Amino acid sequence: MKKILVVVLSVAIMVSMLFIGTSCKKEAAVAEEAAEEAAPAEEAEEEAPVAEGQRRVVFVTHDLNPFFVPAVVGLYDFADLAGWDADFMGPAIHDTESTIEMQYSVIASKPDAVAFTAVDSEAFIKPITEAQEAGIFVVLFNTRAPGVKERTGVAYVGQEFISAGNIAGYEICKYVEKHTGRKDGKIVMSNFAPGHFALEARNLGGSQGVERYNEEFGTSYVTEDLATSSDEVEAIAKFEAKWLAESDQIVGWLSSEFTHGFIGNWAKKEGLVGRFAVGGYDLVDNVLLGIQDGSVDFTIGQNPYAQGFLTAALIYQGLEAGYPASDIDTGAEIVDSTNIEDIIAREAKWVEKGKELGIIK
Repeated sequence: MKKILVVVLSVAIMVSMLFIGTSCKKEAAVAEEAAEEAAPAEEAEEEAPVAEGQRRVVFVTHDLNPFFVPAVVGLYDFADLAGWDADFMGPAIHDTESTIEMQYSVIASKPDAVAFTAVDSEAFIKPITEAQEAGIFVVLFNTRAPGVKERTGVAYVGQEFISAGNIAGYEICKYVEKHTGRKDGKIVMSNFAPGHFALEARNLGGSQGVERYNEEFGTSYVTEDLATSSDEVEAIAKFEAKWLAESDQIVGWLSSEFTHGFIGNWAKKEGLVGRFAVGGYDLVDNVLLGIQDGSVDFTIGQNPYAQGFLTAALIYQGLEAGYPASDIDTGAEIVDSTNIEDIIAREAKWVEKGKELGIIK
């Protein structure tokens, strides 16, 4: 049986405030809503004790935004197969201190295994090693900052970010030429969480991909970073200000996350679709709809479902068979106009499953 301790997600708003805890029971705690904003759900009933001999596995992420819904579903699916009591939780917005507090709280509860994200090379070393010292099996998912593997030995399930960025940088140049016909110009690379290792690495790889394209085709595109926001209104204000100041230079936008969906919405509203190339990462709804209507050119997927399911599989392998976990690259899937209908159909499955579990209203 599966229970959902905390369930919040608004699909209509790009970045919802989420905090999810689940265990293997299909009873959802109901969240109270204020106005049109989602508020953290409270437990509707007293938590049932874990059955004797039942494994308890907890995932803690650094930012429970809409991207993670397939990862949560992947965990639930494996937990059903394994008969685990499983929780998935994280702060409503990217917050290293809150994430670490949650990790310590989970460690104190003595689960059999944990899966953490590690977005900083220093801050997450201590909770990881404390979990290991407590005899808790540890795997990292979604993000592992440089040096963490060397200092902890912990395996990782997720995208290889520089390689993915290289693919995205090369891809955006194709669309720059298609839309503008120019051989030069500026590609703006946005980042809504400066300092976040994965996003910085993607932008580094993006610059490398642009340089690779320049060398192959004799173009001279340049890149420039732009700090933005995960809030659509705030992000669009930054994009618009940049465009108004440098529209004669800007030929493309390459987001390090999912804010290219915001750019697509802004371009449609202002009649700018086709004036520049638009690309980025992840498979959230407004990005996919943007590709479908032509306001976004492409996105790079990283298989978030696998980041839940395969991380859980490595945990099972360690707990039940005694084999150590090893790294799994969940890839860099290019999604564009040629495959968007199939991708939308595929991703809808996770949305529907999330609704069944009470994660998505």
